[in-house]
Amino acid sequence: MAGLEELEIGLGLPPVSQVGLVVRDLERVVEYYSSALGLGPFTRYVFAPEKHWFMEEPCPLKLGTAKSAWGDLELELIQPLEGNGLHREFLETHGEGLQHLGFHVADYDEVFDRFLQAGFHPLERAETYVETYQGHLRACYFDTHKVGGLVCEIFWKSWLVDS
Repeated sequence: MAGLEELEIGLGLPPVSQVGLVVRDLERVVEYYSSALGLGPFTRYVFAPEKHWFMEEPCPLKLGTAKSAWGDLELELIQPLEGNGLHREFLETHGEGLQHLGFHVADYDEVFDRFLQAGFHPLERAETYVETYQGHLRACYFDTHKVGGLVCEIFWKSWLVDS
């Protein structure tokens, strides 16, 4: 299987736009990253998508999230609150830490199909309106962790369309 550089070229992905970390205590981590590392400000909200699939099975989900600009990247901190999902599984298996790289894509359906054609399986998907940003989101985490231990997420955010 190809490494991340070959994956980006082969799938025609844009540059990485998000780094996602899973945490046990969102407020503690936000406080630490703000005071010790000078990151922030953070936008916090509860993510409870209207449509959510884990391992292609519909199920409810609730995550605490905090996001901040980190240079050209978005730093996303995620705390599982309710339901089954990739983030809870990661926390139980690996503990806190870097879990995924995210790619904002202009044509979600096309990129989604390219991942499938390359043999990658969806681990978790969501579609919802995000009140905090007043826009719609479509996202999918793919099973790309076999090389390097990271999962790749593709997402389309209506509030970033003109960005």
